[in-house]
Amino acid sequence: MNPSAAEQRRQKGNLSRLGTVAELDLDAARCRVKSGALLSDWVPWFVPRVGTTIEWSAPAVGEQGMLICPDGDTIGGVFLRGVYSDSFAAPDNSEHVHLVRFADGTEIRYDDQAHALTATLASGGTAEITADGGVTVNADVVINGDVQVNGTLTASEDVIADGISLKSHTHGGVDAGPDSTGEPQ
Repeated sequence: MNPSAAEQRRQKGNLSRLGTVAELDLDAARCRVKSGALLSDWVPWFVPRVGTTIEWSAPAVGEQGMLICPDGDTIGGVFLRGVYSDSFAAPDNSEHVHLVRFADGTEIRYDDQAHALTATLASGGTAEITADGGVTVNADVVINGDVQVNGTLTASEDVIADGISLKSHTHGGVDAGPDSTGEPQ
């Protein structure tokens, strides 16, 4: 039986529709999309990778994108998210910046023109790197804050504290017997 002309127009109109996320089912990785008067069935959303490398990033209620329905029926649709809107405006306007900003304000930014990578955590944020094989940093390092080492600290050259070399400092007031040495010089 051939569908009526009205049904064909409805299906054609539902092939792709601009809409916003209305509801989320995070356990099922599905969302419902509102487009005009239409509220879709529960549909999956697109993510960059879902194979041996896989990503998780749930859309936000109110996030705008395209509801794509290959057969013109929202039951088999998918949501292609990622259209800037008044609710979720573009966070930058540079052609050289790649930026990820999280809900708490944490930001990872790379400027390919300046060759600068910046990660800024929200207030109270923490960072942890676990690497059983070790971590190597090939650069001069500046640390603004206290450092705690839970293990052996090894330096191949020298350690200098307040201008005094650990390797080559001398002590004054050295006497034989039970006396202590003077301060390092």
